Amino acid sequence: MSRDGTPPSATSRPRTVLYVADTERAASDGAAALEAVESGPTRSVHAVTTVDRVRNWAAEADCVVFAETPTTAAGATLLEVVDACGETPLVLFTESSYAPTAARSTDGIDGYVRRDTDDAISHLADEIEWVCAGSGTVADGPEREPESEPDAIALAGDREPSTDRAAERLLEAVPELAACRDRDRLFELVVETVADALERDRCWLSTVNFGTFEPRMTTSAIGTDELSPLPREGPLEDILQSGDPLLIDDLAADDRLATPLADAASLCCVPVGDVGLLCVAAAEPDAFDEADCEVLSAWCRAAGAVRERIDDETGRRRERDRLENQRDRLRSERDRLAEERDRLEDERDRFRALFANVPEPTIRYETDDGQPVVRDVNDAFREVFDVDPESITGTPVGEDAVPPGLEHRQTALADALRSGERRQLVSRRESVEGVREFLLTLVPVEPDPERDDHNPEGLIVYSDVTAANRTERELAAARARLETIADLLDDDVRPPLNVARGYLELAAETGDPDHFAEVDDAQELLRERIDELAAIAREDDVLVETEPVAVHDVARRAWVAVDTGDARLVTQAPDDRVLEADKTRLRELFEHVLGAVIDEEGNAEGDDHTGETPPVVTVGATDDGFYVARRASEDADAGGPTTEPVPGQLAAADGTGYGLGTVERIADAHGWDVGVAEDDGRVAFAFRGVDSVDDGPA
Repeated sequence: MSRDGTPPSATSRPRTVLYVADTERAASDGAAALEAVESGPTRSVHAVTTVDRVRNWAAEADCVVFAETPTTAAGATLLEVVDACGETPLVLFTESSYAPTAARSTDGIDGYVRRDTDDAISHLADEIEWVCAGSGTVADGPEREPESEPDAIALAGDREPSTDRAAERLLEAVPELAACRDRDRLFELVVETVADALERDRCWLSTVNFGTFEPRMTTSAIGTDELSPLPREGPLEDILQSGDPLLIDDLAADDRLATPLADAASLCCVPVGDVGLLCVAAAEPDAFDEADCEVLSAWCRAAGAVRERIDDETGRRRERDRLENQRDRLRSERDRLAEERDRLEDERDRFRALFANVPEPTIRYETDDGQPVVRDVNDAFREVFDVDPESITGTPVGEDAVPPGLEHRQTALADALRSGERRQLVSRRESVEGVREFLLTLVPVEPDPERDDHNPEGLIVYSDVTAANRTERELAAARARLETIADLLDDDVRPPLNVARGYLELAAETGDPDHFAEVDDAQELLRERIDELAAIAREDDVLVETEPVAVHDVARRAWVAVDTGDARLVTQAPDDRVLEADKTRLRELFEHVLGAVIDEEGNAEGDDHTGETPPVVTVGATDDGFYVARRASEDADAGGPTTEPVPGQLAAADGTGYGLGTVERIADAHGWDVGVAEDDGRVAFAFRGVDSVDDGPA
């Protein structure tokens, strides 16, 4: 026994054992006691108290003994010791409070011995030999050969096999026993061989099934209904725990166990590992002796070792099958991913080919850390916007990468790009042909649903819609003119005709010449309306070009061109609004509106304005447009119009028309609504549905 801290050598002839305990004294005493056991080969037992020493020495040892109870504080390192043992077998030398079933359920424990029984150290020495025999460990040489179960029989009882016919037959059957690869065949061979060796036909093997021992394999001489399950508690549980055989010379006189067979007089029961019992019965008392028990014990220990090997092989086979299935699944997954990769590569190639061949200016973007970034632009983009691709590649979309036109929509654009949504946005930006209107189409690449790390990417296609929008405005203006002509025909042409017809009828009936004067007035009014209709039909209300325009600036320019008399124009900077409009047509609109409010001021009944109290015309902004209002000078600081204009109504509250058809047509051409309201000498025109332009470039 080595106590100087030097690691054991596996090249020495004695069996090398590591005796692990919690304290130095317990380890030393236990190692000395185990080394002093005379049965079996010479042993070199080394006292060990730390897991690190087990890990360092286990590979050179034949067996490791863990001499603590796992449920105590001292035995808490069991799993660490099991892990440190590696391939070296481990025997648990423990108190009976830790049951064999618990030991069996713990991976890495190869043997189990209770240390609170008589001759516990001797049982430990035997268990070490059976464990080493089952794992192929040979005590007298450095080499270890598997499946050395014949040594297990030779060790039992120090008896020569040639002196005992039963032992000889069992020894002859050991190679066949070791070759077993199936549990049922193993149990069948165990029973048949013992029956033949002992020349007893009343032999069977029962396995543990919850609280009983159920017959698993019998000789042909025992009928299926002759044997009954035996209770596990009592002496049978004791021998299963201790590993010792149970010999009953006279079943009739021994009350420890009920007679399992009707004609059985004596019985020998030997545990087969921890799974069951081998039972041999005889019709006469005292049919078995201690020598028979020793031979059967050795045979059952060898069978138990083979059974453990079969279970290990079965477990390894199942694990191999599981791993092979997993390998096949991984191969299938690999093939699927390869196909998906090829599909994505094909899609990428098609995408890039599409990008290269798109005739319209196009940006290819990719989301990098949540930020859409320009990766490339096509030749059309470079030619239309006169941009060096290297100057914008790698820059965020919507900032330097996309010059004027998107600044007021950067948030919406960035959100749409990050989310991979297909959207369209309208923008104006400078091109080599001047400021043009573009429809931006976001074309995201369809993401891979199997990938969580997909970075959205796609194209931004610029479609020039300047001509299309102009055509749409022309059509809108034409429709508006047709509607105006229809309204004038109904409202202004038909009434004079009716008046003239009525007076002609009166003149015919009465012969009064004054009626002809009324007819002449009606015809004059009719001619005026016809001229107006002709002017409308010839008039071009198409918006030539829209641009950002400040309302106050256009209003001041229109004020100069209108005969305003003593009236005063008021504009306040905080109330200004920049909108998208045709500057020339907007100025014409203001000229008509300002002229109308000034004329209404001069024609209003009861007005007595002098130079001291000139009217005030205010131009300001509302939430969704702008207004032009007239009021007396004393109301100049009163704010906006007191009467809210009604959208789409070009008449005052009393029904008097202002004749502002041109104003309505220009507003319609821009897509605005116009309304007018009057109240106590004050009048206001309001224009709604007007989109503002942000202060930044557009």
